[in-house]
Amino acid sequence: MYRPFLTFVLCAFCVVSASAGISILEVYPDTWIKGDEDEYVTIGWGSVPAQCELSDGEGTISFVPADNAVKRCTIAHNGESYKQVWGHYPDFEIIDTTPAVSQVSLLGKFQLANKKDELTLTSQGVIHDSVSWPGTFKPRKGQIHVCSSDGRWDERVLMAGGSRIVPQTFHNISGVAFVSPDCSRKVLEESIHHANETILLNIYEFTDPGLAKLLCDAQHRGVSVTVLLEGGPVGGIPPEEFPIIHDLIQAGADVRIMEGDGEDHAPYRYDHAKYLVIDSSLIFVTTENFKEHSFPHAGYAGNRGWGVLLTSPDLAEYFAQVFHDDSDGPGVNTAEGRPGPTDKPVVDPYSPIFTPQEFSDAQITPVFSPDTSILIADMINQSNRRVWIEQAYITDYPGNETNPFLTAAVQAARRGVDVRILLDGYYYNVEDENDNDEMVTSLQTLAARENLSLQAKILYPERTGLLKVHTKGVIADDHVLVSSMNWNENSACFNREAGVIIQSTEAASYFASVFLIDWSGKRASGQAGDSSSAMNNTGVIQMMALVGVMIFLIILYRRHHR
Repeated sequence: MYRPFLTFVLCAFCVVSASAGISILEVYPDTWIKGDEDEYVTIGWGSVPAQCELSDGEGTISFVPADNAVKRCTIAHNGESYKQVWGHYPDFEIIDTTPAVSQVSLLGKFQLANKKDELTLTSQGVIHDSVSWPGTFKPRKGQIHVCSSDGRWDERVLMAGGSRIVPQTFHNISGVAFVSPDCSRKVLEESIHHANETILLNIYEFTDPGLAKLLCDAQHRGVSVTVLLEGGPVGGIPPEEFPIIHDLIQAGADVRIMEGDGEDHAPYRYDHAKYLVIDSSLIFVTTENFKEHSFPHAGYAGNRGWGVLLTSPDLAEYFAQVFHDDSDGPGVNTAEGRPGPTDKPVVDPYSPIFTPQEFSDAQITPVFSPDTSILIADMINQSNRRVWIEQAYITDYPGNETNPFLTAAVQAARRGVDVRILLDGYYYNVEDENDNDEMVTSLQTLAARENLSLQAKILYPERTGLLKVHTKGVIADDHVLVSSMNWNENSACFNREAGVIIQSTEAASYFASVFLIDWSGKRASGQAGDSSSAMNNTGVIQMMALVGVMIFLIILYRRHHR
């Protein structure tokens, strides 16, 4: 079942000040387990209260919290069921299942309804807090509803078994910036080649046999390779991924997939992250999957993608802890592979423009969805000069909810920041009624109506030599986001996504130069032209030369026969 949450971040949620009295901090009413035996409520306090009563309108439970350092306690319906899920006992239980847990006093019937209920917390006849659902929060199966320290509920979606990661910034970090298709494969190959001890890889899809061989070779030379894959990507696992899994397992690598359902439900809708941790010191973060067109060999076309290789033992430990928590968590099983077809290599030519760029003395803030994805909006909100966004796509949130990242970009334009939004023009991102071209039109209309410093356009790959835009990147002043997170509700609120915000003038200048090339929407100077156009031009020249030779021979013939 669910393992304990990340211990290094648990204490950061729902800290209650001494003046806050007693309050309800967490409610878990609609659980993955049938019968909701593991449902619970957590309360917190500033100074230890006397006897407390918690009522749901049909029953009341009474208990006396013990004074403790964390100033909180959890009351579960069934102490043994709670332990099976969370790995430890609650402070109190409602029904008597074990002598290891204190039992509350019960009057009437107290059990949390899944869809609609309310709770009132009192002490010594004084009402201290109350919540209701729907109302205070919208109930969802498997979701733990959490109150923040400022009294707001569900600032982020926390599904059962999910992590509670606190933002942390790392200083004086050196790294290498790179982009696909120009130079990404070289950086990736060299990173894997130099691994001596461990490689942790979290990737959404993996179909490139060349990259698989690099990992197999690493395993054979004594490097411990662990791979975590998404077990149910959109469209299903690609057929080309099964032989990759097979080869990795045969080499001795530990390959796992996140795919659970039912009581062993994965805490994330998709494991969409794309990163490696190498030898407890290197972190490779990218926007790309491990596919032929994601990391093409030099001279061949591929996706526009961004990436960074960072050097920092502390940052590596941070990423590794998230990796281990996810790979050992609920809904993760051992992968099974089989021989089969492999991914076809990319054959379209491309002349690289960009080489890897080193940078130093950077500040790095990891961004993990759904925990800290809001940091992206914060970064945009703090910008003063520019916000340049290159995304595969951007969509509105369903219902009446706004996309917080797009909203932040529009607000930046309203305060005079140079905002540019570049979206992919590959066919599946522009062929429907509500996708990138409609989003661009909507943004252009808004900019014209309000006279904003906001520009939006589509990058059509066939005009640039790229296959498609797969980047999920932002440049905000001298900050750069390199992330796996698309700008939709699913990625921000329900997926496991990973990225970094880099504060570095050098890195920002590098990615800005890439952005401006793409923003131009044309082939850059010095880049090879489209192969078919080049062939056509060559053919015209050859034909003109042949006609000239024929005319010259005809003139000679006539002069000879006068």
